[in-house]
Amino acid sequence: MRTFGRTTIYANYTEKQLLSGTKEEIESKVLDILENSIDIHEINKTESKYLIAYLYGDQDIKNKVKLTRTDINNTGVENWAWAFQDWKKSFLLGKPIQYAPLDDVANEEITSLNNYVNYEDKDQLDLDIYEDVFTVGRGFRYVWGSPISEDDEAPFDLRNLSVLNTEVVYSSSINKEQLLSFVETSKKYIVQEINPETNKKELVNKYYDEYTVYTRNALYRIDNKLGKLRIIDRKPLIHNIHNITEYYLNRQRMSLLEIGKDIFDDINYVENLDKDDIESFVNSIMVFTNAEINKEGMDAIKEYGAVSIKSTDNKKASVELLQSRLKSLDTQIYYLRKISALHSILSVPQANQSGEFSNAETGKAMLTGQGFTSASIRVANEEKAFKKCDRNSLKVILRICKNAKDSEIKNLKISDIDIKFSRDLNDNLLVKTQALINLATAKIPPQIANAVIGLFSDPVAVTKLQEEYIKQQQEISNELSMRNNNLQQDNTIQDTEQLQNQEQ
Repeated sequence: MRTFGRTTIYANYTEKQLLSGTKEEIESKVLDILENSIDIHEINKTESKYLIAYLYGDQDIKNKVKLTRTDINNTGVENWAWAFQDWKKSFLLGKPIQYAPLDDVANEEITSLNNYVNYEDKDQLDLDIYEDVFTVGRGFRYVWGSPISEDDEAPFDLRNLSVLNTEVVYSSSINKEQLLSFVETSKKYIVQEINPETNKKELVNKYYDEYTVYTRNALYRIDNKLGKLRIIDRKPLIHNIHNITEYYLNRQRMSLLEIGKDIFDDINYVENLDKDDIESFVNSIMVFTNAEINKEGMDAIKEYGAVSIKSTDNKKASVELLQSRLKSLDTQIYYLRKISALHSILSVPQANQSGEFSNAETGKAMLTGQGFTSASIRVANEEKAFKKCDRNSLKVILRICKNAKDSEIKNLKISDIDIKFSRDLNDNLLVKTQALINLATAKIPPQIANAVIGLFSDPVAVTKLQEEYIKQQQEISNELSMRNNNLQQDNTIQDTEQLQNQEQ
C-alpha cells in the first residue's frame, strides 16, 4: 500500500456559524459535518491500520514473490522501523516534559501543575502519543475533569485516544479553527430473523457504528443503527473548550515511518535475497551428465550423501552441482548505503559510514562526529511542533483546573508557562564550556551566553540560578571580609592596649 499522510477533514463552517442558531439547526449542522467526514475517516483508518501493523513487523516483505526456485523464498523482517521509532522517541521524550515559569509570579501554581501531570503519568502518555505520530503521522489527547479525592489527586484526567477511531474536524476558513471531534465505536445487537433456508427464526448478530461527537460546548451521541445518522443523546459541556487535541509534526500528517518506508522495504528485500542465495547455494541443483537416476536413487543420495555412476567408452558420466552466488561485498555495500540514507533522512546518529567505530573516535567526540549534534538541531523542529500541540492540550487542563473546586491553580495562564524538553545536551561539553568562558570574558550577558552555547534546555532558569549563586557567594565573601576586618580591628586594639600597659 502506498500512503502519503493522513487526510485532514475540513468543513465549510466557522465555529461561530456552527454554534449559532436554534438547537435543531445546530444538530443539523453537526450531522452534516459528521456525514461528510465518515468516508475520509474510513480511508485514514485503513491506512493507519496498515502502518501500525508495519511498525510491529507485518511488513511488505511478507508478500515477496519469487519467480525462480520458488521453494526458497525467505520473508524475514529486519525491523529498522521499530528501532528508529524507539530511538527518536527516547531522544526527544526520554526525560519528561517540564513546565517552567516565564517569571517569578507563577512559580507556586506551576509547581502544582507539574505535580498534577506527574500524577497522571503524562510522561508515559507523551511517549505513547509520539509513537502514534511517528507511525501514522498524528495522535490524539483527551482531557476531561474529575473531582479531587483521596484516590485522585488531580482535578483532570488524561488519556490518549486510538488513532483508528478518532478524528478532529477543522473549519475551511482562513484560520482553520477546530469545529468538533468525534470517536467511533462499533456496537453489536441481536435480532430475530427468519432463515430463508430453514424458514425458522434465528438469533443473528448485527453491528452498527456509534459516534461520540464533541463540540466546544456539547457532547452528542450519534448512531446509524437504523441506516441513517441520528442523534440519540445530547449533553452540555461546562468548560467551553475542545476536550480532544490532535498532535502532529507536519501539515500533511505524514509519519516518519512513511518517509523512510521505501528504504525499510529495500533493506528487507536485499537481506532476504542474501538469505535466498545462501540457501540456494546450500541446496544446489545436481546436474547428471550421461547418467540416469530415479526417485529412489535421489532419496539414497540424500540419506548417504554419495552417488555411484558408470561411464562407457564413448560417453563419460559425471555429476556436478549447479552453483551461482551473489557477491556478498556488493550486497553489503548496497545495504550500508540504505542504512546510511535512513540515518540521514530521519536524523538518527550512526557509528560511521562503514558501520564500525574508528579507533580515533572516542567518547563525546564520537557522538558529535556521528550525528548527535545534527540530530539535536533537526529534533528542535519536532520540539516546536510537539510543543504547539501540547500547548493546546494545556489550555484545556488550565481551564478545567480553574473551574475545579479544590484545585491549587486559579490564576495561571498559558503565557506564564514555558514548555521545556530535557534532552541530553552534553555532547562536545569541553568546547561548549570553553565558549561560555570566552563569552563571559567578552562581557556577553549570561542569559544570552547560556542560550548561545546550547548546553542547557532552559537557559533562563540556569541564568537565574547562576545569578542567585553569584549573589550567595558574594554575600558569603562580604561576611567573611567583615569578620576579618573585625578580627583585625580587635587585634589592633589588643596590641595598642598591651603597648600602653608596657609604657606605664
